Amino acid sequence: MERIGILLPRQTILEFAENVLKQEGIEVQILKVVENANAVVEAQEALAAGVRIIIARGLQATLIKENTNIPVVEMPVTIREIGMMVLKAKRMLKKERPMIGIVAFKNMFDNLDHLEELFDFDLRFYELSALEETRLKVSQAITDGVDLIIGGVKANQTAFEIGFPSLFVETGEESIRHALGMAIHMIDLARMEKQSEAQIETLLDTSFSGIIKINAYKEIVAVNRVIEQMMGKPADQVVGFPIDKVIKGIDTEGIEGILRGTDELYSTSFSIRDQPLMVVGAPIQYDGHFSGAILTCHKMKAAEGRNSEVSGTKLATGYIASRNFTHILRQSQEMKRCIKLARSYAISKSPVMIWGETGTEKEVLAEAIHNNSPQKGGPFLNINCGSLSPQEQREVIFGFSEESRKGAWEKAAYGTVLLQEVDRLSMETQYLLYKAVHDRLFWCNDSMVKRPLPVRLIVTTSKELTVLVKEGLFREDLYFLLSSLKIEIPPLRKTTEDIARLVKLHLERFNGAYSRYVEISREALKAMEEYFWEGNLLQLEVFCERLILTAHRRKVEEGMVRNLLQELYPLIREQDGRAQTVLLKNPEAVRIAGLLDQYQGNRTMVAEELKISTTTLWRKMKRYGIGSKYEL
Repeated sequence: MERIGILLPRQTILEFAENVLKQEGIEVQILKVVENANAVVEAQEALAAGVRIIIARGLQATLIKENTNIPVVEMPVTIREIGMMVLKAKRMLKKERPMIGIVAFKNMFDNLDHLEELFDFDLRFYELSALEETRLKVSQAITDGVDLIIGGVKANQTAFEIGFPSLFVETGEESIRHALGMAIHMIDLARMEKQSEAQIETLLDTSFSGIIKINAYKEIVAVNRVIEQMMGKPADQVVGFPIDKVIKGIDTEGIEGILRGTDELYSTSFSIRDQPLMVVGAPIQYDGHFSGAILTCHKMKAAEGRNSEVSGTKLATGYIASRNFTHILRQSQEMKRCIKLARSYAISKSPVMIWGETGTEKEVLAEAIHNNSPQKGGPFLNINCGSLSPQEQREVIFGFSEESRKGAWEKAAYGTVLLQEVDRLSMETQYLLYKAVHDRLFWCNDSMVKRPLPVRLIVTTSKELTVLVKEGLFREDLYFLLSSLKIEIPPLRKTTEDIARLVKLHLERFNGAYSRYVEISREALKAMEEYFWEGNLLQLEVFCERLILTAHRRKVEEGMVRNLLQELYPLIREQDGRAQTVLLKNPEAVRIAGLLDQYQGNRTMVAEELKISTTTLWRKMKRYGIGSKYEL
């Protein structure tokens, strides 16, 4: 017996259904005639009796779907069945091409296209959205001049009361057979899905890796016991929640890529309760659609030989990377691409090169890579090569052989060394670095010895190393060793969408710090978005602080921004062999400033000279930021 319930509005349709079931040799759990008012209650009772799918039609199907969670298969009238009703109407009316009005819910019909051409009649369809509209729609049809009405029980009752010709929308054996086949197919699919879920559950529980299943909305659907242990939470506390709310810092951009189908495979890294994990994701695809994804999480094996003594040394000496990917302020698409690369590189133990101008969060990114890598539990040593002489570079990185004092390379065992401004390394130190990373050879007592120190190297540079290689200032072998895992951080001027957000963050912070309430106009913000920002985030941050501290009005306008930019970062040009500061770059601004000096700030006289109004002059002074000297 199939766990199907068939609920029908008329006895004649039930008889058709009985014939189909007998012909197909199928037995269903419930087959009965019900009134519209009782359809929902009958469906709920059928569900309680074990029915898993309801077959219904028209208003009854709509009511059951709207008021229950039971799957419903509808029985729309087929084109052939409509054709039979039209032929019957023609015989009743004795008219070759009658005008027929159909008053019904749209879901009662499979398709009404081209019916007039197929069966040679004029069709008027009056769609019902509620049963209470029936009388109004029937009256409208009669007013429109239809010869006969086809509809459900209510439409036929209304037509009968006023003596107007009508026919009941009969659902024949063809519709019933089609709906029955669909219902059986759905039950088979549900049975297969249940078996599949049981297999997946077995796979989840027997896997040594952590497995998370998510749906198309990035909500967690299932987790295995390994993930429960990693998170320290049972499944019922995470299932149904968005994955980024449960696992802070996970790369949602990458997950969206596989859910959209733009990426076939996804790998990244993140941490759960201080445990670095390598994650591989793959989409779940069914019938050409992406319905979710499976994320497989592997614990990263710690660097060999690392122990509690190493961790203790790290804490005692303060060699700790405190920042992660969530500390990166920029959120532009270009920056997200960099973070995605960094997450992928974190899984590796090979050197990473981060290229970017001053103030582009290179150091934060390096710390984040360390904190998502197998070296996470080891020390993190940060060395700026540009501040050291060639001798100091060698000693700080590789130690003082004469005094047997350890250098950074030994101190960072099982951890990470960050070398900032690697382009400033001397040729000798470059050679020693190459040998240490590539050949595991270590300089000790004036000779090279084999010492396989497990150290991860990350370098940063603001210069293009290929140029230095061509100029003979950087070793070619070291360049190729460092550049395979390269991240190019774009300057702030190339991701102007970040500027507005950063300005807002800085203004909020400095307003709070200095108890001020300064806001910035749209024009002033636009001026900041158009500026070059050679110092990137660092320059923008200190500029915002200065802006808050020196603002003499509640709202900062464009002129003040441009004036302060020119004051702090003037344009320097060579003139007559000497460096000259150019305060104003716009020719009109230069002329206005000159006239203001000539007329000692008298704006009326300057306006007359320029043949403009004093109001226009005031606006131009404000725009070019040349008003502070003249009390603008």
